[in-house]
Amino acid sequence: MTIAGRLYEGLEIIPVDAHNAEIAVLLLQRFFQDEGFSGNHSIIAANLDRLRRDDNHWVALALSSGHFVGIVTVTSMLYIEWGHLGEIGDLYVLPEARGNRVARRLVQAAIEWCRARGCSAVEVVTTPLVEAAHGLSDFYSRLGFAATGRTISLLRLD
Repeated sequence: MTIAGRLYEGLEIIPVDAHNAEIAVLLLQRFFQDEGFSGNHSIIAANLDRLRRDDNHWVALALSSGHFVGIVTVTSMLYIEWGHLGEIGDLYVLPEARGNRVARRLVQAAIEWCRARGCSAVEVVTTPLVEAAHGLSDFYSRLGFAATGRTISLLRLD
């Protein structure tokens, strides 16, 4: 699909629902495959369904002139230190749609969702591999995000 820059003037950010969930799954699957992660369709579909049915999560698509060109997932968590804290979990824009402020619009929509939920802050986690490939810290910095110096450690339970 070829997307011309002029199509982004009418960009809409719409929540994922039962009618567009399969499009969301396909975008997430492509995102994970592009980044070298496991992209199992049935696992993504099941987890997306759980996310969109839980009020602590939000998933939205970027729609331009009838074409879905991006996706964002957001989670709201409750912490003693922060109160409600939002986290942008996934952000993906089709390669042919990049450079047209689609990612910026998706992040802004995620921030607004977090603000409406009473979040005191919004975080995003990037990996060194993704940083090396895409330089996302510069992108997020331009949107007002700042590194915290925290280290994230993970224990997988599966």
